[in-house]
Amino acid sequence: MADILPTKSNLINLKKTIALSKQGQSLLEKKKYILMREKEKYIGKKQQIEEAFKEQYKKAFYMLQNANVDIGINEVSNIAYNIEIDDTLDIKYKTVMGVEIPIVAFDGREKPELTFGLLDTTITLDEAIVEFQKLKKILIDLTEIEIIIKRLNEAILKVQKRSNSLKDIIIPDYERQQKRIQETLDERDREEFTRMKMIKK
Repeated sequence: MADILPTKSNLINLKKTIALSKQGQSLLEKKKYILMREKEKYIGKKQQIEEAFKEQYKKAFYMLQNANVDIGINEVSNIAYNIEIDDTLDIKYKTVMGVEIPIVAFDGREKPELTFGLLDTTITLDEAIVEFQKLKKILIDLTEIEIIIKRLNEAILKVQKRSNSLKDIIIPDYERQQKRIQETLDERDREEFTRMKMIKK
């Protein structure tokens, strides 16, 4: 930062700037704390969803194995290939301390529209489809929460950088300038006082 001219008005302005910068740095630290608390909350949820995902994954693939045994892998593959892709996701956003957080609504049916005949299939296929639909819902929830945590992490890092910049670079530089101006003005006052004394003599 270029040196500021040592004048009384500049000194007053600099003191105000230092006070505002310290206030800003304090607010950034508070924002970081709130974002970290929010992130911790989502990390707890993520762990729960991951556990549910593991359980549902095992269950869904167990049901798929049963369907493969009952009607054959090729038949299951043909049916799976012909099932219509359901991508009915509704994504909205809410803002937490300036961070956009996605809210994903999935209105998926427990069982998709049938694209195969019931004559050559068994209940194990129906059960596999239902379990995979449940797995899909959990996977969507897990993806949503991972995106939220990622965005909160990015915001925390950004706030931390700005706070550190104020604390370690900008404020110390302003304070250095304030000290220099104050010393220059004090020196001028001493010189003026000495000069006035000489004039009186």
